[in-house]
Amino acid sequence: MARYEFTYPSILEAEGRMLNDLVRVLARHRMTGLAKQSVLVVMCEAFNNALLHGNKLDPKKKIKVVVTIKKREVTADIIDEGRGGLEKVRKRQPSRKWAESGRGIGIIGHYASSVNFRETERGGLKVSITFEPDDKKILSKC
Repeated sequence: MARYEFTYPSILEAEGRMLNDLVRVLARHRMTGLAKQSVLVVMCEAFNNALLHGNKLDPKKKIKVVVTIKKREVTADIIDEGRGGLEKVRKRQPSRKWAESGRGIGIIGHYASSVNFRETERGGLKVSITFEPDDKKILSKC
């Protein structure tokens, strides 16, 4: 098992840094194909939600990303320092198919094997995502 932990400021440039770090981690573990693409898409959506909706681009607030890679599973936690995120998730309306925003949680649910939302002790939102390469949603193996 390998565990990677990163912390980013809530600035737009942080998304690119997070993706670069994640690509390096996945390459280190030889993850390719649809499994890799699924992880990247889902992590990008979850990170953007934390950046924009959770921390509201407040550079004083941080986003923590923890990625754990096991032989048959990848898990990731994305933790923001915002307030009220769990309530927003619960109250969200289903997105329209061609909407320019509001589709992130649906995308996460589509590509991840499982997703869990919970509030941290400090009131931020922790999104826990699991990817199982043998899941029918992810067709290749890592």
